[in-house]
Amino acid sequence: MTYTNEEVIQNIKDCGQSIIDNAEKIAVEYKYRLHGMTITCHVNEFDREPYIEVNTEFIPEKLVERYK
Repeated sequence: MTYTNEEVIQNIKDCGQSIIDNAEKIAVEYKYRLHGMTITCHVNEFDREPYIEVNTEFIPEKLVERYK
């Protein structure tokens, strides 16, 4: 599927609104977070609908507690 410029713009707005609407669910707190998180909006891929990808890095609790 090829998106028009207007559709790409709307897809970006929809992804942004979805991040706002789901911020509490996205921001899952880990006890020891290493680098935070990266949120990526994929809006112009020809073989998929627009989607949001959330990646989070964290330090295992047992490891931190062992070396405190």
